[in-house]
Amino acid sequence: MEDSIFQLFIVGILWGSSNPFLKAATNKVKRNKIFNIISEVIDHLTNWHYLIPFLINQSGSLLFYFTLKYSDISLAVPIANGVSFVCTSIVGTLIGEEKPKLRTIVGILFLLFGIFCLIIDKKI
Repeated sequence: MEDSIFQLFIVGILWGSSNPFLKAATNKVKRNKIFNIISEVIDHLTNWHYLIPFLINQSGSLLFYFTLKYSDISLAVPIANGVSFVCTSIVGTLIGEEKPKLRTIVGILFLLFGIFCLIIDKKI
């Protein structure tokens, strides 16, 4: 059980730390109205600023998929998504996105407390 909880935290960190970089990379894509979808796919596949965070994000998805075999789904989803949200907020702030407001910080603290309560509840 402890191994799967640790792996779910790693999943959340991989997802959350790559999200701000994916957002930054997609904002830099040149838009071509004629071949919009094709040009965006080509731009993403040839842009290492997008490709590396995408691969990190997808490795988190693979780890999540394999972790589901050993963990309870009612525990896996809140932990992975909650940690992802927290990491997205922290990494986004570190790379220059808007700093979180007080309400967001309070929400993050409640989220972490909720994850803690879930883990304690499953261990008892």
